[in-house]
Amino acid sequence: MKIDERLFRKFGRVFPQGSYIFQEGDTSTEMYYILSGHIRVVKQAGQVTKILAEMGPGEYFGEMAALIKASRTASAYATEDSNVAVIHGDIFKNLLRDSGGVSLSMLREMAHRLKQTNEALEEAIRERIKLTAILYFVKEWPLQAGRDPVTDLAAFTGADPPEILQVIRELADLHILGTEQDTVVEFDRKAAWKEVFG
Repeated sequence: MKIDERLFRKFGRVFPQGSYIFQEGDTSTEMYYILSGHIRVVKQAGQVTKILAEMGPGEYFGEMAALIKASRTASAYATEDSNVAVIHGDIFKNLLRDSGGVSLSMLREMAHRLKQTNEALEEAIRERIKLTAILYFVKEWPLQAGRDPVTDLAAFTGADPPEILQVIRELADLHILGTEQDTVVEFDRKAAWKEVFG
C-alpha cells in the first residue's frame, strides 16, 4: 500500500465513474497504472462497441502509445471511481531502460496480450469464412456438376483448403451441411439462416 500511496502522490489522478482516461484517436503518450477502481477498454466498430478489456488494481494499459507515439486505437473509461497513476511516455521509457525486471515483466504481459489478440483475430477470421461458406451454399445450392466448394471458397476467402474443410466440418456439426467423406451432399437452408440470424 505504501508504494501505491507514493505512486499516487507523484503520478496519481482521480477518474470519477464514467469519465474517460483517453478516447480512440487521441494523441496522448501517457501510460496508466491502476491503483484502485476499475477501467474498461473499448473499441467502436460501426454501431457496435466491443469491450476489449476489464482491468483492476495492479494492471496497466496505454503502454503502446507511450512507446511508439501512436494514436490511441481504443478508448478507456472508469467503470467506478478510480485512482490511476498517469506516467508520461519519457518516464516510462526511462523505467524500461533502467530496470531489467520491469522490462521483462512488461514483455511477458505484452506477449500475453498479443496472444489474446491473435486468438481473437483467428476466431474472427474463422467466423468470416463460415459466413462466406453459408452465403456460398445459399447462392449455389444445389451445386452444379464439377463444382468444388473447397476450391471455390478458398478462392473467395484466401484461406487454405484445410481451413475450408474445417469450416465445412463445423457446418456439418451444426447440421447445416450433410457430408460424406468431406464431400457436401446436403444443405439445410433453414438451419443456415438460423445460424446467421439466430
